[in-house]
Amino acid sequence: MNKLIWRTGKVSEIPELLMAATLEKSAAVGAATVYHFKHDGQEKLAISLPDGQALIIEPLPSGRPRRRRIDPLKTEQADQILQPGNKS
Repeated sequence: MNKLIWRTGKVSEIPELLMAATLEKSAAVGAATVYHFKHDGQEKLAISLPDGQALIIEPLPSGRPRRRRIDPLKTEQADQILQPGNKS
């Protein structure tokens, strides 16, 4: 699962986001409204709160793929492994 980040803002940000997005689903939950949408190719959530604030939740942007780094074998280590009769 991707890591998520969230931030607060003004409820007036939500219409600006939605104008440049594709709305997937929205629902009223008590005095709040939840919006599920795709913006810039990413799924996001925005929640308008009754006090005029908004909560925006989105995946953490990744600067690079999350892979483990494996150091290449040194030449001498590779030679030892590849020698015939080596059982290690």
